Amino acid sequence: MNRWLFFWRQLNRKLWVRASLYAMLGVAVAIAAVVARPVVPAELARRFGGESVEAILTILASSMLAVTTFSLGAMVTAYTAVSQAASPRVSQLVTGDPMTQKALATFVGAFLYAVVGVTAINAGYYGAEGRAVIFFCSLAVVGLVAFRLLSWVDRLSRLARVGHMIELVEGLTREAMAQQARAPVGRADDTAFARGRAVLSRETGYVQNVDWNDLDDIACQTDGRIQVVAPPGRFVRVDEPLCRLSAKPADEGLAERVRRAFSVGATRSFDQDARYGLVVLGEIAGKALSPGINDPGTAVQVIATAVRLMDEWARREWVADPACRIVNAPLGEADMLDDVFGPTMRYGAEDFVVAARLQKALRSLAAAPGPLAQAARTLADEALDRSRRLMGSEADRARLDAAARA
Repeated sequence: MNRWLFFWRQLNRKLWVRASLYAMLGVAVAIAAVVARPVVPAELARRFGGESVEAILTILASSMLAVTTFSLGAMVTAYTAVSQAASPRVSQLVTGDPMTQKALATFVGAFLYAVVGVTAINAGYYGAEGRAVIFFCSLAVVGLVAFRLLSWVDRLSRLARVGHMIELVEGLTREAMAQQARAPVGRADDTAFARGRAVLSRETGYVQNVDWNDLDDIACQTDGRIQVVAPPGRFVRVDEPLCRLSAKPADEGLAERVRRAFSVGATRSFDQDARYGLVVLGEIAGKALSPGINDPGTAVQVIATAVRLMDEWARREWVADPACRIVNAPLGEADMLDDVFGPTMRYGAEDFVVAARLQKALRSLAAAPGPLAQAARTLADEALDRSRRLMGSEADRARLDAAARA
């Protein structure tokens, strides 16, 4: 995606951004209420511009401080619970949850609005007409707070559930797979890129985003082609290649523009990295099968989720366009299957229910079109061999063989 859009999406997931915007909006409304004084009728100012406005603002300020403190505590509790029950990589979805951010931002904004309003009233800033405006603004704020509070309570009942986290990761992974499917896939030509130049990374970290449109524009300007060596999810060190150009750029500025098309960060991102979502799903299943949690049902749910994602992936059409100027190798199906099913295969090999469900899932994917079929058969055979060696019951081994043949 466009690098500025990616930057905005990353920034928008930070809790302080939305909270700061709502806080500034609340302060601005409290200060700007005086602007509407000339249009307030005298009768309206007499009825609603009395001392009740200050009482409403005082109640709103004191209650919002308590509600904000409670909400932050609830979010931290959910954050900790998800990290322990699912995966620490999932916990970022708690703080980045839009409903959570809107609720906390509304509470903070309402609190600052009330504090500034009370201060302005005590300073004689409004007058009767201004207090009438503040009265109606306060009614709107109370309505918004009530709506956000009810939405937050409903969200809180689902926020720390592992099943809800699996659904969130599934949605993000499906979106990343769609991004990958839309990425250009040209035909590789090693001889053409051997005469060109490698654009090296200036940072150490994970490639989080690649601006394909910008790379395509650069390739058109140079009348050449670009081979992406470090796709989203790849870990690169300083002076390791990000991509290779078939034609040497005329100046260093163009190479720097190519480098800016790659966003490198300290951690992996769900946005374009489809394998990262699969890795996180695998971690959730592996954590559920640990002796301390012992929740095979969650592992079975992850298996079902993975089958849906991989089946959709297998049915996408991949056609290399000879005219495409960007060479970006598609993801390996064997690696993707190992990312999502590997932890279940390793940690659930002795559990008949998990092992049998894994066999059925992989055998069903073996009927999918494309290269996924062979990768699924290979992993299914490996999982069956591992389970037969680790299962202590001969009866379970026989039942597992029957499940694999079904």
